[in-house]
Amino acid sequence: MKNTLPDSAGITTPGLIGFVLFIILYFPIIYFVPAWKVQKLLEVQVVVATVTLLSIMGWAVHSNGGSPGDLVSPAITLTKAEAGFRVVQGITSVAGTYTGGTDRVSDWTRYGRSRHTSTPAIISLAVTVILTALIGIISTSALAQSYGMLQWNPLIMLQYVQQTKYTAKCRAGTFFAGIGLLSVTVFVNYTQNCVSSGMDVAMMVPKYITQRRGTIIFSILGVLANPWRFLTQASTFITVLSSFGVFMSPAAAILVVDFWIVRRTKWNTPELYTPGGIYWFTGGVNWRAMVAYTLGMWPALPGFISEVSDPGSSMHVNIVWKRFYQISFFFGFATSAVLFYIFNRIAPPPGLGIQVDLDIDGTHIVEGVADQHSSLEKGDHVGVDVRNVELLVSS
Repeated sequence: MKNTLPDSAGITTPGLIGFVLFIILYFPIIYFVPAWKVQKLLEVQVVVATVTLLSIMGWAVHSNGGSPGDLVSPAITLTKAEAGFRVVQGITSVAGTYTGGTDRVSDWTRYGRSRHTSTPAIISLAVTVILTALIGIISTSALAQSYGMLQWNPLIMLQYVQQTKYTAKCRAGTFFAGIGLLSVTVFVNYTQNCVSSGMDVAMMVPKYITQRRGTIIFSILGVLANPWRFLTQASTFITVLSSFGVFMSPAAAILVVDFWIVRRTKWNTPELYTPGGIYWFTGGVNWRAMVAYTLGMWPALPGFISEVSDPGSSMHVNIVWKRFYQISFFFGFATSAVLFYIFNRIAPPPGLGIQVDLDIDGTHIVEGVADQHSSLEKGDHVGVDVRNVELLVSS
């Protein structure tokens, strides 16, 4: 199909038509499929994703005469120090990409039936990240050697292959591969972007916006943002993915330290739903978290702004700030974690040491040990079942 759009559009006519068709397919799914019913569909997507990615890798290796390509010898010469730093930068990029998903696990564990519903995700996430990266590396390496084109994006590579070998067999292969990638993309976007953002908006203004309405609002904003512009260059796309680590690693550090170290996995569940309760902090803001988050994030911002700026602009920063950005996941996580822990030691939050669950009949089931900063309160019409509790409230 002939392209009738100018280069400034950042997308071709076939690409725009494909995007519109994707939206037409996608919007009914986010409207009619509620979040708590998506589990069965996701189980199907695991199979679809596995078959699709393994098939693309098998075809790529077969096209290269059974060889995965040159996976060992680097394309450019690096010193040991530079190579080591690039490894850390690569880890930062991958970790930053997946931290957003792991931070949003609670959007889905709310539908779980037990306290440790998400525990298996720790192993499954590690396995899938490693295997998916390996499949991508082998596929890209093999196709780079056989076609002489280094392309990291399987969709773009499939389009290129179809243009160079427009045979019936090639069209069939790219069609089924495209259907598999489309199917997976729909549900990755559904679970990782739309539902999570919809839940956030519904939490902020629950009187007017439901999770479904919030999802639709963010989907419309996503279309208006012209997302295809993020894919015009590999470097731009990688920069966008890496940027997640700038903003998400400090948040992840705070969540980890708060749950495992500060509160030692003990929560007062009814207080989570109590207006002005112990988790309301000051005006709804936990200053310990916000200060630790800001101090862990800001050193990476100059390098981030420089990376996403137009190459022709005058925006240049010192190499030190770029290094902060390139290892933002590790720096942001460590800085925010240490600061958040120190702030909680200086000014401990209320409710530490007590585990309070809400039983099916409305009874507060209390387990744990309260420290000198903690208190136990209940409503006038709610019973309390105290089990193995030692209150050490100072006079």
